Amino acid sequence: MIQKNPLLPALLLVAVVTALAAGFAIFEPGTEVADTTTPQERALVHIDSFTEKRDASAWDPGDLGIPSSVRRYDLVVYDTQAIRERLLRDEPLIVYIAGQPYVVDPQESLQDPESRGVGRHSFTSTLAGGGEALLTVSDSVFLALFRIGGVEYYVESTRQHDTVSPERVVHYVYSSADVVPEGPPAMLSGCFLTLYNISNGELEDSGYPANWVEVDFRNAGYEVVPLTDTDLADLPTVNETLQNGGIEMPLSDDEAVRIVRDYRGKIVEYQGSYYLIDFIVS
Repeated sequence: MIQKNPLLPALLLVAVVTALAAGFAIFEPGTEVADTTTPQERALVHIDSFTEKRDASAWDPGDLGIPSSVRRYDLVVYDTQAIRERLLRDEPLIVYIAGQPYVVDPQESLQDPESRGVGRHSFTSTLAGGGEALLTVSDSVFLALFRIGGVEYYVESTRQHDTVSPERVVHYVYSSADVVPEGPPAMLSGCFLTLYNISNGELEDSGYPANWVEVDFRNAGYEVVPLTDTDLADLPTVNETLQNGGIEMPLSDDEAVRIVRDYRGKIVEYQGSYYLIDFIVS
């Protein structure tokens, strides 16, 4: 005669409850699917759960608009809408850059309401462990510059739609170390200076009175920083615009990073006048 184990029903019940609990944990709304890619499957710039690498040999780099000076790159498809939603919720992203994980803690730039109105948002971040990032994301395009230890890592759009997921756009990612010295350095696409002279009344309609001086800005909660001729030596586009005028002049990556680090969100004083200095990415 086969004897029944009195503990078996209890063990089965525990197993069922555990399995159900695990199932609810997996499908609970708002939870993220764990990224299961291996290091070999990750692109040079890989965002957890939002990245699919593509076979670069299947595409002609000329058709993708990749500069000939960029000798090594990865092709990637990003879930740009999911990335944008995560950033707009002020939630950090885990980004693998050259195989190393970094946490991007985004701060949105609010200086370009027109771009934000059409769903294109720009963010800045310092990277835990050292480094900084500039990000712009829309429905289908993700542009980024990561600077770590003197090396820049770029994410650029090819403007070509993916063959596997036609609703998404293929991007190429590379580092400054992969650009040949004799070639023209590829740059973060569409970085353009915005420079407004508050003292000339250019922003009175936006709530910046032309007659305000430093004490007025500080009383209103703004940080005021001086801009000197020495500073302008490292800001050639800002300098040219201040001296000769101009609208939305193209910026280099270096100058964009300096603007983010030293002037974004602050009132800038130069020779007795006050300015807002920033840039847009399009």
